[in-house]
Amino acid sequence: MVKIIVSPKCTGCETCVNNCPSSVYDIKNGKSVPARVEDCIVCRTCESQCPEGAIQVIEVEMEPAKVEKPKVEDKKKKTKKKTSLKTPRAKKPSN
Repeated sequence: MVKIIVSPKCTGCETCVNNCPSSVYDIKNGKSVPARVEDCIVCRTCESQCPEGAIQVIEVEMEPAKVEKPKVEDKKKKTKKKTSLKTPRAKKPSN
């Protein structure tokens, strides 16, 4: 995944628009706008060609999707304590 930052230093010179091989940029209100970030191939041509140094391309690592484990009941907590039906053994007489 890519994040593209165009700083206020952008003069709208269209260098990025004319040099980007993936046509990521448009000019709106006299400034460069990364209109199709998903098409960026991270070649960084825009960064290297921008005369104002106004463009920054940042590769962002995607976090793995959080998958919740199904809740498993704890058998130890749910199991009732077993009661013994055995009668206690009689003590042997000591001689």
